[in-house]
Amino acid sequence: MVSILMCTYNREQYLKRAIDSVIAQTYTDWELIIVDDGSTDNTEQLVSYYADPRIQYIKMDKNRFYCYAANHGLEQCRGDYVAFQNSDDEWLPDKLEKQMRFMEEHPEAGACFTEVTLIDNDGNDLSDQCLPMEKLFENHYEEQKDWMHFFLHKGNCVCHPSALVRKSVMDEAGGFNLMYCQLADFDLWVRIVTEYPIYVIPEKLIRFRWDVNKQEQISSATEKHLIRSFNEQMLIRKQMIDRLSDEQMLLFFKSEFQKKTSSSHLELEFEKAFLLMHCVDDSPEMRLPGINKLEEVLRMEGAVEVLERHFDLTLQEIYSWNQGHWYTDFILTQKMYETKEKLKYYKRENERQRHLINQFRNSSSWRYTEPLRRVGRMVRRMVGKTK
Repeated sequence: MVSILMCTYNREQYLKRAIDSVIAQTYTDWELIIVDDGSTDNTEQLVSYYADPRIQYIKMDKNRFYCYAANHGLEQCRGDYVAFQNSDDEWLPDKLEKQMRFMEEHPEAGACFTEVTLIDNDGNDLSDQCLPMEKLFENHYEEQKDWMHFFLHKGNCVCHPSALVRKSVMDEAGGFNLMYCQLADFDLWVRIVTEYPIYVIPEKLIRFRWDVNKQEQISSATEKHLIRSFNEQMLIRKQMIDRLSDEQMLLFFKSEFQKKTSSSHLELEFEKAFLLMHCVDDSPEMRLPGINKLEEVLRMEGAVEVLERHFDLTLQEIYSWNQGHWYTDFILTQKMYETKEKLKYYKRENERQRHLINQFRNSSSWRYTEPLRRVGRMVRRMVGKTK
């Protein structure tokens, strides 16, 4: 059986379509656990219209956001698999059937996902307008190490409401981390792929609602959400590397080692620090997770000797790193870039206007226009004196 977990908060305008898309599944051995995270709209009344015994409704006493509600719902799941459905998204009818077939044929897989079609609030296809976002969910890798490399350097690329996870794997992973609001699912996928292979079925089996202009939507691209997302990514990346065993570090990231011969525990701890100092591809300065890890490693016995002997580095060189910025606020950097571009534009526009004026003054039209302007100014002065 598949336990489908749907957390909702004030989504009555979309909720019926989401529930109906679950009921329409060609795979019928499921239970739907709807966790109402303190909604103040007509969610409870809407759900009460469904007489399907497979649907369980849980009303939380107050809104505590997704992770708390989802963890409570996970405790109620009785199936061998867990699927996640957003209350404003829609599944295609054969989604579960195709995923279950894949998981049964691949017992090594911890989870599988699908590609998505992005839709707006009215259900219209946004593929042409949001092509980069839709393409993001089309990344496919066979090896765990490839997923780990992408997650570390790029970020998340799998869609939460497309996930089907073995319940045993969910129990081992430990559910959602309450610290994360924006990227709790990304943190979960990282913990899962560290231990198990994951796969993306190359079919668009869900309709994923995407509205960048909606302020209350967690995934919307507001400045505050972008800042929070970036902050959480830094914590998740640090924890991702921290939890790796020596064997996993060698398996996943040996190709990025400072010294390819690193093998002892202390050498690998240094490699973790160096890896974290350059872990974000599109950020020029985000060394803080690596600096933090390096501080931890330097407190270990024999660390200085390994640093000098194996990595050919001295403490003086490490200290020099503290003279540079440990991180750059990418929002401020973007604003500075936009301001510079505006100044360049105004400068170009000012020079263009001056050029046009000079051209006009050198033209024959100036000889006839300027005397008229002078007469106009003289008349306005005379009129002003008579008032």
